[in-house]
Amino acid sequence: MHDFEKSTSYIDYLKNLLPAILTMVFLSFYTTIDGFFVARFVNSDALAAINIVVPITCVIFGISVMFATGAGAFIGESLGQRNLQKANKIFSFVCVVLLVFSIIFSILGVIFVENISLWLGTTPRLMSYVVPYAIMVFVSTSPMVYKLFFEYIVRNDGNPKIGLWMSFIGLILNILLDYLFVKIFNMGTLGAGLGTLLSITVSMIVGLVYFIKYGTIKFCKPEFNMKIFVKSCTNGSSELLTELSTGIITFLFNIITIKYFGEDGIAAVTIIMYVYYFFSSLYSGIAVGTAPIISYNLGSKNYKKIIEILKYSFITIIISSILITLTVFLCSNNIINIFVSQENVFNITLYGLKIFSLVFLFIGVNIFLSSYFTALGNGLVSAVISGLRSLVLVIIFILILPKLYGVPGIWLTMPLAEACTIIVALLFYFDNIKKVYKLYK
Repeated sequence: MHDFEKSTSYIDYLKNLLPAILTMVFLSFYTTIDGFFVARFVNSDALAAINIVVPITCVIFGISVMFATGAGAFIGESLGQRNLQKANKIFSFVCVVLLVFSIIFSILGVIFVENISLWLGTTPRLMSYVVPYAIMVFVSTSPMVYKLFFEYIVRNDGNPKIGLWMSFIGLILNILLDYLFVKIFNMGTLGAGLGTLLSITVSMIVGLVYFIKYGTIKFCKPEFNMKIFVKSCTNGSSELLTELSTGIITFLFNIITIKYFGEDGIAAVTIIMYVYYFFSSLYSGIAVGTAPIISYNLGSKNYKKIIEILKYSFITIIISSILITLTVFLCSNNIINIFVSQENVFNITLYGLKIFSLVFLFIGVNIFLSSYFTALGNGLVSAVISGLRSLVLVIIFILILPKLYGVPGIWLTMPLAEACTIIVALLFYFDNIKKVYKLYK
């Protein structure tokens, strides 16, 4: 019996989930580390510049995660059906697709970097900080997409600890190299970007060596498969939408806050989004840690295991949602002090973060249920949940609430979007779980 099929206790569930959660937490730190070092050793404008470039990073993350989760569900299902050859072919084909994307994206990005920076809302005051960092992000596309893809697929391969080591090694290197390039060599945002490039390249190489020498899933001669390509894109579309919408929302928040607070407003948004990325990564860890198990047991028709995983996941999410919300609200001062001490930026951030902390009451359930439907191969429902919470409702509320309520409306945008989405997500879930129970019985 495969480990994915075995019944486990709640403690065993948490132990098995820990590598996935730590992997996602480490991944969330990459941009945060860059922001921390430039905020401490350059200035708040450099911190704002990092946030200007976030939408570019979101495109790279989005494409990677779309194929990782979309194709990963089919790879997991193939493994559950004991069809290793099919899993290998899907894996190898997606690797070629990612290579083509990353080369084109890097070349076009570097050529048009100044135009893209202006389009993203760069001000003349921030331009000298934005362009060097953006160039490094574009150059980092290939190692980043493979790093993310490998970290997801090792879980399908039954080896989540490899993904954890990939993230941990990259994280430690990023801290050391950022310290070297930003603080010691005084290279500013260019140094932060270079540190990230080198660290994720090493992390990617660890994953590459694993699949070449040790993985059950192996590289093979790729075969062009339009059906798999389309199904991977559609099934992983919710994850793509989530990442792209993060970039869009970051862009909109930058535009709105700069009207109210100038460049200091962008710095405040940057810190709040770092807190958001960190805590939402805990839920992403739960989602990506359970998705391969759900896909595998769907393939082997082990509905009892799916029900067990759902029960444990909801217990974990509900408890952590309450604890995280209280932590962010009560410890806002200490969290902000990690990044800045400048009074104006600090005050803007403190006020915003206390209101924004309400988002953590709802986000865990929404992230998990979006991933759950992706794991089932139901990309449409997953995309609806993801699209509502991270794009459609956020755009509606951010355009309306600030006009109605001023500054508080800015920070209420995402909590209200998540609260509305959770109603729709739970309706989809209750309809689905009735069918799962019928199949189990």
